[in-house]
Amino acid sequence: MAEAITTTEAAAHFLNSLEPEKAQEERIQVDHFVEKIGPEREVGSLTGADIDAYVAAEHERVGSSSHLEPLRGFLAYCSRMAFTHQNLVPNLGLSGGARGDAAVEELGGKAYYVTIEGLAALERELEELKGRRPEIAEQLRAAMADKDFRENAPLDAARDAQAHLEARIRAIEDQLRHAVIIDPDQKGGRANVGSTVRVMNLKMNREQTFHLVSPNEVDPSNGKISVESPVGKAVINHAVGDEVTVNAPSGELQLRVLEVIG
Repeated sequence: MAEAITTTEAAAHFLNSLEPEKAQEERIQVDHFVEKIGPEREVGSLTGADIDAYVAAEHERVGSSSHLEPLRGFLAYCSRMAFTHQNLVPNLGLSGGARGDAAVEELGGKAYYVTIEGLAALERELEELKGRRPEIAEQLRAAMADKDFRENAPLDAARDAQAHLEARIRAIEDQLRHAVIIDPDQKGGRANVGSTVRVMNLKMNREQTFHLVSPNEVDPSNGKISVESPVGKAVINHAVGDEVTVNAPSGELQLRVLEVIG
């Protein structure tokens, strides 16, 4: 189900996911699209006919549609984030755009599957980390006041802290750029990120229930396991009745999927 946010909010979300230089390049066309389509309109209400009409109007205004390329990324992003009910990229009529609902292909195979809650947690962590930059910068300035760099432990510590901070910021920004929200309505009853899965361990005749999440959301104490864990990899994209083999460190396990929720 598409998330109820406006085109303005969706555009801001998209532009914030880009590198600053890229966002500056994309902003003009994205903002123009939002203005014409309706700044307060729910992006989830957009249809292929709306995009067709916009493209036709732009073609008449400019004489071509080549300037609409920035909208490819925006509309694909809206599809991946489940802001829209379908991938509207093909309606732009751009070269390479007629690929049905496969908006994930826009990522070139680097999709990062995450739940809505996980996405919000990543965004909060990114904001907190960026807020620490002035603190680390001040620590560097204070440490560099000591001109003897040969045995300056505070300087080394500050540099290490800055390196780890910036590495984590880059990692989160990359995850957000490639984030894909799994829409429960499109799973077809198969397990994926966000699903609660009940299985039967066929060897031990024992049931187990867990919630599949992205790697950054793992919380074993609350039954949240990663889709990249041995069990996660085994059950993902499987439905009720399927039997799967788990390649666990302790040896192979045979599981039968009993229930998939979400």
